[in-house]
Amino acid sequence: MLAPMTAFAQDQPHFSLYMHQPSIINPAAMGSFDQINGAFFFNKQLAGFTNSPMVGFLDFGLPIGKSNAYVGFQASQDRIGVTTKTMFGGSFAYRIRLNMKHYLSLGLNLSANLVNSNLATVPTQDPNDPVFAQNTAAAWYPDIRLGAYYFADNVYAGFSIGNIFTNSLIYPTGGGGGSSDIRVNGNDMHFYLTGGWQKKFGPHWKIRPSALIKLVPGSPMQIDINANAVFRDAFGFGLSYRTTSTLVANVSYTLNNYLIFGYAFNIGLAYRDHANFTGHEAMLAFRIKNPKRIVPVEVPRF
Repeated sequence: MLAPMTAFAQDQPHFSLYMHQPSIINPAAMGSFDQINGAFFFNKQLAGFTNSPMVGFLDFGLPIGKSNAYVGFQASQDRIGVTTKTMFGGSFAYRIRLNMKHYLSLGLNLSANLVNSNLATVPTQDPNDPVFAQNTAAAWYPDIRLGAYYFADNVYAGFSIGNIFTNSLIYPTGGGGGSSDIRVNGNDMHFYLTGGWQKKFGPHWKIRPSALIKLVPGSPMQIDINANAVFRDAFGFGLSYRTTSTLVANVSYTLNNYLIFGYAFNIGLAYRDHANFTGHEAMLAFRIKNPKRIVPVEVPRF
């Protein structure tokens, strides 16, 4: 009955196509766009398991007039097991021109999160357990994400911090809404470090390697290493390796420099039953160009 056990977990969704819309993990990345932009992501992880994580995520951003300021909006719904988390947030970024070829953007995202758990569907040994007798329990809590994003011709690097507020949700017995014990705890913050560059080959090909590092104190560091190729700025394909022993293949197509369609398939390599550890991600993004706002650098857009 007494045995030591170590387990690691995270409450943030994995995204495999974040390179197309980096502002989903770093609000400062809005400053690298000079047009109205947005993207919708649908992500299904661990598809072989019942009630495995499923996420829908919407990101939208636009510049404010001819200034260096940007505003954005985000909404998501993340479901795992009997729990659903709904998020609504607003972002602000400001771009600083270091010189004609180098820029730095700083960003802030404020969000409100609603966590709703259908506790009555949890299997229990005692059907009269008062903790699980209620049908639903819900609680609101806020969160903040901060970021910095540097970009120049054919290269970028970013750093962001999320989950700044620690939220211990408390569900009372006998039904009713829950409450949040909100505080700032550095051990629960999520740190993201991104970087990538672009190399042109001939008149039609571009190679775009990149990496994403995720850090949470007390958990193993996670690294995504990506290599993508693009033909005629339209057809894209690539491979990624995630240090959770996950291999990701992705494809994309850009229509008339306006719509971007993307799909990624991931599979767990370190498990006997690979089918249970597969995942799917689909993305639809758009760009509305503004000829009056042009940055004289080309940021890798995948």
